[in-house]
Amino acid sequence: MSIRPPKQLNIIIAMYLGYAAMMICRQMITILSPAMLADDTLGLTKTNIGDFAAYGTLGALVGKLIWGPLADVIGGRFTFLIGIFLTALFVIAFGLSPNVMAFTVFSFLLYCTKSSGWPGMTKLVGEWYHPHHYGRVWSIISTSSRFSVVLATLFFGWLLSFMHWRSVAFIAAAFALVIFIGCYFFLKEKPENPNFFRENEGDHTDTSVEGIELAKASKQAIDNKYNHPLQGTSMLAGMQAFVKSPRVWLVVLMLMMLTCMMAFLDFVAVYLMETYQLSPSQAAMASTIFPVGSLAGLLASIAFYDRFSKKGIRTVLTIAMTLSLLSVLTLKYLSWFNLSVEVNYIVALSAIFLFAFSISPAYYLPMSIFSIEYGGPHSAKLVSFIDAFGFAASATFAFIGGRLADSAGGWSSFMNMLILISAVGIISVWAFMHAEYKAAKSGEVLIKR
Repeated sequence: MSIRPPKQLNIIIAMYLGYAAMMICRQMITILSPAMLADDTLGLTKTNIGDFAAYGTLGALVGKLIWGPLADVIGGRFTFLIGIFLTALFVIAFGLSPNVMAFTVFSFLLYCTKSSGWPGMTKLVGEWYHPHHYGRVWSIISTSSRFSVVLATLFFGWLLSFMHWRSVAFIAAAFALVIFIGCYFFLKEKPENPNFFRENEGDHTDTSVEGIELAKASKQAIDNKYNHPLQGTSMLAGMQAFVKSPRVWLVVLMLMMLTCMMAFLDFVAVYLMETYQLSPSQAAMASTIFPVGSLAGLLASIAFYDRFSKKGIRTVLTIAMTLSLLSVLTLKYLSWFNLSVEVNYIVALSAIFLFAFSISPAYYLPMSIFSIEYGGPHSAKLVSFIDAFGFAASATFAFIGGRLADSAGGWSSFMNMLILISAVGIISVWAFMHAEYKAAKSGEVLIKR
């Protein structure tokens, strides 16, 4: 990605593994939920599972409000390391919990500390990588989230077939602590050379119209890094600039919809278990179809995202979001076709795969890139500010979703809500990407001076 691949490679590997460890800890609540429902000593309901996810998401919201401003002060490395260590401890505490209240409290704390991951990485990516490669770097890092969830769900779902769910939680925590030790030694805060990026400015060889536009945008972005309009401003001044920006509010709306759509993952295992009469272990492993789809979408974005202009990205993401809506409609009306149970199951898994594949590039990349470029020295605060709204929406989704699944309408009512959110998601993604295209076209790539 640059003329210094060894240093940047160490950083991206450390972030990849560290964020995977945090995601595995966070995902344990979802992986364990079918087994916890089947544990007669706990007496849990789907409403309880929805509440764990909802209160956890509220914890993530609180965490964003804490870790964002903190990361801008103490740096990305320290923020990231604290997150790995504390998520491991809270998974252990969750596994030791005796009742619903304790599960809820440690779910809240687990999600709260996991929230440190993205603000920490936002600072590290901004310090270590050229703006021309932000899309590629974020695509790679984001696959950590999906890849780790796939492996964790398969592996820990398999362990659930012959181990108690509490023991499985402890094994996950031990893995995270090992990763923490590695990251402590290999993760560095920023390059020693203050002009680290200046030496990369001549690496554009594409002379096509598209290539020239990308080179121009890259130069504008690197100039902004060294002379950002918010450089030297206070936290209050930075937040005031964000609140006044229409583009910030468009990305907030977009992420609220996308976070709710990603939250479907928290219900997939239980949905498949009840709809297709699977065992808890089978349901946990089958639910990996969602993170597999999301991972596939991110792998595809590694190849295309940095190669398109803002206009091209707007078109691609809008088409992808339309496919996600069609996927939910398939789940909703699949029973109308009177297919066999086996065929229904295959079609349902395919629809869930396509849903996750379609939304993951829009969920992970535009907001992350925008936060670094637009936020500058306040990038961690901006990414956390945006995420906080997303998690607030996701918490609402989890509260309502669990109750809808338990209602007379069951999963049909749940899908109605997801259809509405997906439709609004198409509009919001197009609106934000159109605003980005207009800003780039007029030269207002960043905050006006």
